[in-house]
Amino acid sequence: MKIAPSLLALAVGLLTLGVQAEETKPRFRVHTDTAPAARTPAKAPAAANPAAASSAPAAASAPAAKPAPAVSTGPSAKPAGAQRAPWDAAPVAASAVPAVYLAEWKKAKNRARCAPLALVGGEKTPGVTVRRANFSDGWAVAYDLPGQRSAYGVAGTGLDLDGKGYTFPNSMTFADGSSAHYGLSGGTGPGYIAYVEVAGQRCLYNVWADVGGQQRLEELLRSLRKVQTP
Repeated sequence: MKIAPSLLALAVGLLTLGVQAEETKPRFRVHTDTAPAARTPAKAPAAANPAAASSAPAAASAPAAKPAPAVSTGPSAKPAGAQRAPWDAAPVAASAVPAVYLAEWKKAKNRARCAPLALVGGEKTPGVTVRRANFSDGWAVAYDLPGQRSAYGVAGTGLDLDGKGYTFPNSMTFADGSSAHYGLSGGTGPGYIAYVEVAGQRCLYNVWADVGGQQRLEELLRSLRKVQTP
């Protein structure tokens, strides 16, 4: 049966639009939540296989704040080498961070390729509780606030770096070749999440902030430090 040229052209056009729509879908949130009364977790990237980690806020997070001067946004992002990576400094002593960091890292299957990174000072937030969080083949530490499970946290996921990059509206680049790409969790928020690639490590790190908006997430990124290991 012959197909009219006009109908064939229409079919090809619709197929092309479908492929373009698929290619532009952002690759978002790796961590999910198993807390009671949590919101439905956002869909993870196709390559992800996490168990669980972070949470559903009891209230919407604060409006996104303007990025700090050191942060580049969108197409105008500075080239690699614009600033020193926070974790490029000397590692902090294990005694300087909650013990759960090394305890979880030691049990993780990816510990040989995913050094422990800690949110230094994160435990000093009034009313905060620090605990382990579940991540398939990786490690994670979550910070709970009164009435807010997993308000923020960090994870060394079981995902290897794939070199494909991530579609996020914001990014930080660093002199050592590291980078952080971040935006609204699941593309809609209200929380924020960052995918962090650290020079010398082969895992994908997650940092999330379900309260405080973009400004809080950027503060957490700047607080990341490597932890001394045995």
